[in-house]
Amino acid sequence: MSVEQKNLMNKKDIHKMFWRSQTLGISGNAERGGNLGYLYSMLPFLRKKYKDSPLEDRKHAMQRHLEYMITHHVAQFLLLGTSMALEEKTPENDKEIVRNTKVSLMGPLAGLGDSILSYTWLAICGSIGATLAKNGSLLGPIVMFIMINALWFPLKWIGLKQGYEKGVTLLSSKGSKELIQRFSNAANAMGTVVVAALVVSNVQLKLGLKINLGKGNVLDFQSMLDKILPNLLPVLLTFACYAYLKKTNGRHVVPLIIGLLVVGTLLYMGGIIA
Repeated sequence: MSVEQKNLMNKKDIHKMFWRSQTLGISGNAERGGNLGYLYSMLPFLRKKYKDSPLEDRKHAMQRHLEYMITHHVAQFLLLGTSMALEEKTPENDKEIVRNTKVSLMGPLAGLGDSILSYTWLAICGSIGATLAKNGSLLGPIVMFIMINALWFPLKWIGLKQGYEKGVTLLSSKGSKELIQRFSNAANAMGTVVVAALVVSNVQLKLGLKINLGKGNVLDFQSMLDKILPNLLPVLLTFACYAYLKKTNGRHVVPLIIGLLVVGTLLYMGGIIA
């Protein structure tokens, strides 16, 4: 049976909502996360659902989707579809299930999306693009953009469409949340390995300090470090940047980049790094 025959939103409506929902991540706040983008994406459905209903019912529906919302922006399309199905199929006195479903699925979907789509796939696309750009090719950022969206866009569409069509059945079957959590843990482990490989491959930092001991003997500090623990400096630099961004909640990325450029240039001029 088609979507048009059994659901309030037809295929054209879902297409419009899909493109409207690309703005999910535009607005965010510390108190309620991405609630504004979530409500903005839900508005076409709510207008159609409550078109002939009392104004108070529409207000309550909008307030439900202004509550705290934070999850991965690709997985969020699945929540949108599920929210529409629940809103459509539950009576007004039982709308608590809409809120409870969102709250219970935000965490697992965030872990799944972050592990696979951000920490793994995004890192892979970024490394390929960065390698091309590093070799002087203008295709670097273009290839990265195409690769990212070649996976993200279909997943967004599938999440929105299937979440709406399948509704609660898609994610409320027995053991589904446990399966998502197990898959997320495995993906986290894989993502950690991939990111570690990317760090040692793309972050370059070497000591330039050398001491002439006489009679042709030169003490090379970088060679000594490589014998003890190769790639120690790139790893330490990455951890330092991560700690700084975590402490500042990612608010000062640009100053960090500028600081690295300035400090790196001064250390290179002083012969401390190569």
